[in-house]
Amino acid sequence: MPAITASGLSRTFQTKRGPVEAVRSVDLTAERGEIVGLLGPNGAGKTTTLRLLTTLLAPTGGSATVAGCDLAADPAGVRQRTGYVAQSGGVDPTVSVREELVTQGRLYRLTKAEAAARAAELAADLGLEGLLDRKTGALSGGMGSPLLERS
Repeated sequence: MPAITASGLSRTFQTKRGPVEAVRSVDLTAERGEIVGLLGPNGAGKTTTLRLLTTLLAPTGGSATVAGCDLAADPAGVRQRTGYVAQSGGVDPTVSVREELVTQGRLYRLTKAEAAARAAELAADLGLEGLLDRKTGALSGGMGSPLLERS
């Protein structure tokens, strides 16, 4: 079973000037362990697509599953199996990557020890062990916005 599927995934915002299609009919399949990049210019809908796939926004069209959970039917299941760290706005630039990952794990009700172990595991899986003690503010923007499936 693919880790992420989307079929016709769309999001339209209603504005005073009329509807704005932020995401138009995205079809996507990503297998477990596969790395997928969303590329495009500013305003192309990359962040909105990630927000849809993590249930931070509701789709206005189409369907998707993440880690076997349907976005519409089981948003809690999606949130339980994924994490989303925005490129900016949600991370304290003065704390280490390790501290931030432990904090995020604690938000998912992991014990401090479990969160620390998971942080080390994620860093090893992503080849980022050398960054754990670096301040989050010292990372490049692209290093801070992965969608990571929890095992």
